[in-house]
Amino acid sequence: MSALVASRRFLHLRPGLELCLRSRPLTPRSSWVKVMARFRREPPRRNLLSCRQGAFEEGNAAMDKAMRSPDEQLSHFKDGNGTGLDPIGKNFVNEFAQLSLEEEASDDVVCGISESVVRDVGKAAIELLAARAFTVSELRKKLQSKKYPVDAVDTVVADFKSRGLLNDGFYAESFSRSRWISSTWGPRRIKQALRQKGVPEAEVDQATRRVFQDGHGHGKEATYGISEASMDHLFAQASKQWKRGQNLTLENRRGRIVRWLQYRGFNWAVTNAIVKKLEAQHPP
Repeated sequence: MSALVASRRFLHLRPGLELCLRSRPLTPRSSWVKVMARFRREPPRRNLLSCRQGAFEEGNAAMDKAMRSPDEQLSHFKDGNGTGLDPIGKNFVNEFAQLSLEEEASDDVVCGISESVVRDVGKAAIELLAARAFTVSELRKKLQSKKYPVDAVDTVVADFKSRGLLNDGFYAESFSRSRWISSTWGPRRIKQALRQKGVPEAEVDQATRRVFQDGHGHGKEATYGISEASMDHLFAQASKQWKRGQNLTLENRRGRIVRWLQYRGFNWAVTNAIVKKLEAQHPP
């Protein structure tokens, strides 16, 4: 009802449309249903087209040509003498197969390992070394954890060692000096850490000797296993710890310094010398 009212209002505003609307015959709903049903029953016909050498051909002939074998298709190319012509080369297939075999064989093999695998391992090793330093043992374990072949990992590690990209001696000395300056680690603790990193014993001893006994270039004779310059540095750090225990008794302060020095890896000779010097310079 509301639709009828709305249509009347619209015709009242546009009187010219009334004649147009009345002049169009209404199609019965039953006829419309029949038309739609016929449209669903009769889908549009489709013709299959085939394109060959710029010409379109219809029907089964095109399908027959498409189903021909490659030899039959090539037989349509004839020269003046009726001899078959191969537009892409008579031995193209054989040449392509031979080229593929040559490319597969061109993948160089180093010690029974594919060169591409070695390149992948080398790339992974460079990415690891760009983040931080590694010992030889650490880098080998890290690469093996990525499921690379052991032979490929050994090849890359040996190559990096020969080029100086891996050097346990330099690593051990740098690590020892860093831990000594920043954390006041002693020789015993530094040696333990380097052994866990897989550094050879000879490299460990040489690194700690350079850091603790060479006196940082002062050339003074080492006492208690470490240089005089190293003893001065250690005493300065121990003095800070001694002052933090001012509210403790002398016995507790002494025990606290002893534990601090022993935990950092100093032997008893160095520990005893530092404690005596602290008691002499900082009497209760």
